Amino acid sequence: MSIAFPLDAKVRFTQERLSILTPRDRQGLAGRIGVTQTDSKLVRKPTVYFPTDGAKLELRLFRVDPSHLELVENSPNTEFTPDRNDGENHADLTHGTADVETSAPDGGGTLSQSEMDSLFN
Repeated sequence: MSIAFPLDAKVRFTQERLSILTPRDRQGLAGRIGVTQTDSKLVRKPTVYFPTDGAKLELRLFRVDPSHLELVENSPNTEFTPDRNDGENHADLTHGTADVETSAPDGGGTLSQSEMDSLFN
């Protein structure tokens, strides 16, 4: 099963992943809570941002394998669906916004300006 994390979800590395890291890397990541900065409907491997934590500097990791992460707290604007391979939408907006279609309605592969605006607003 593939795991999908919505935008702004709070995550941390799993104990299994931490156990195979070098002691230095393990110390830098153990217990740290990061925030996903990419939407699982758009990318399979999220970017995770870890803010400054005491003596630990901020850290941004790109293309993190989602199986190495576990959900700590869901994004306040989405409903989490753990399986990416079920063919359905994985984040349902709970604040009344309609779902946005990510491909052109005519199948031409380009989006109009209004479709782009609704995608990124």
